[in-house]
Amino acid sequence: MKTTLLAASTIFLALTISPQAQSAEAQTVTPIAGIDDATLARSARASKLIGNKVYKGDTSIGQIEDVLIDLDHATTTALILSVGGFIGIGDKLVAVPVTQIKVDSEAKFTTGLTKDQLTNAPAFDFAKLK
Repeated sequence: MKTTLLAASTIFLALTISPQAQSAEAQTVTPIAGIDDATLARSARASKLIGNKVYKGDTSIGQIEDVLIDLDHATTTALILSVGGFIGIGDKLVAVPVTQIKVDSEAKFTTGLTKDQLTNAPAFDFAKLK
């Protein structure tokens, strides 16, 4: 009885699997040029960058709020930092070139810019984007 039930179940599953699903399993995977394990290992997800603090030495001087991408050249242009203020009150957004931010081996974001430089920098306006 169990053998008959198992055989009937197997036949039912085989008949209900669509031809598209069967052919999808048989397709070969073709890598996209420029994406390999080494490239991915050097990359970071923007969603994991946002919210991280940026330090000058041991002092937190801002927080990453957004990432700007140059769509024409597929490069990261700037990080948008919130600076000044306290617990999000009275802070402003500042665009900082990505070349001004370094990441150490423990994923700590640092910059040579001072808190005063960031506080005195022009405020970033999202309306200026395309």
